[in-house]
Amino acid sequence: LPSSSSSSNNNNTLVTSTHRGSAIAAAAAGGGASPAPAAEDTLCGQIEKALVAAFPSNTVDRVVQSLRFTAADGMHEQHHPGKGKQEASSYIAGLTAMPYHDVHGGHFPWMVELEKNYEVIRDELMAGLKNPHLEQQGNAIWVAAAREEALAYGPDWRTLVLQDRCTWEPTNVGLFPKTAALVKSFNTPSVEVFFARQSPKTGIKPHTDYTNFIMTSHLGLDVPAGESWMKVGDETRYWENGKGLVADTSFIHSTSNDSQSADRFVLIIRFWHHELTHHERNGVQFLFDAFEDPTPEGLAVATANAKQRAKVVVVATGV
Repeated sequence: LPSSSSSSNNNNTLVTSTHRGSAIAAAAAGGGASPAPAAEDTLCGQIEKALVAAFPSNTVDRVVQSLRFTAADGMHEQHHPGKGKQEASSYIAGLTAMPYHDVHGGHFPWMVELEKNYEVIRDELMAGLKNPHLEQQGNAIWVAAAREEALAYGPDWRTLVLQDRCTWEPTNVGLFPKTAALVKSFNTPSVEVFFARQSPKTGIKPHTDYTNFIMTSHLGLDVPAGESWMKVGDETRYWENGKGLVADTSFIHSTSNDSQSADRFVLIIRFWHHELTHHERNGVQFLFDAFEDPTPEGLAVATANAKQRAKVVVVATGV
């Protein structure tokens, strides 16, 4: 899972593999035999065994297949006619793929609510920008992208992270409490939350986030009207203040701020694809924990964390 934070030291190399060359992409997409399980004496084999044991039977089958696919250096590459090219090495089969989704189509009620409250978020960000001590008080404030897959972003795309891999960053949340509270209050299925700044006369080169089960949303906060845009697949949309965009960034995408003088500020939320089940979301989080510490003790912690999250879901949904 690509992350917004350049300061994170993420060991999820198998979950975020960008290696190519495997012929099993078609199989993972439903076009043939599934990737074979890893041997139990390998790291992936041990993690798969712990993953399966941590969940009710058959509830994380697609996550298991995704783990095997990525571990085998799989790359799902598909050209969708009229939509564009999709590339994903972290890939779960069977999820709807389109460059942009309809914010008001019923799947993203949390974004609809954030649109209604965008002025609160905008004002809190603007106040933060006026704070001369913000960089000293916060953690990794306005850092550039650092991971290999983020090289296309260039040095002028900067982020201020509030959440990374489902974990809230307490220092920065303390500096922007209203924003964090709103995101939480609307039950946003967030994985990452961060403010993003793009300088005038700069852009992000075409690239993919390599993950199809985590989508990307943008809420325009302070954008140069009619001068800044994002192209996802074959479709280009312009940011607007107070308006949300929901995109599948496993499609090749790029951005540009064509303004001669104004920065572009948006709130970016990367979130679980709406067609994932609660067990599948939990299963991917299990993998985050497992690859962070794949020792027997670490896998035990990952299992305990997954079971605790499952209890929270039962309490919240009654399911």
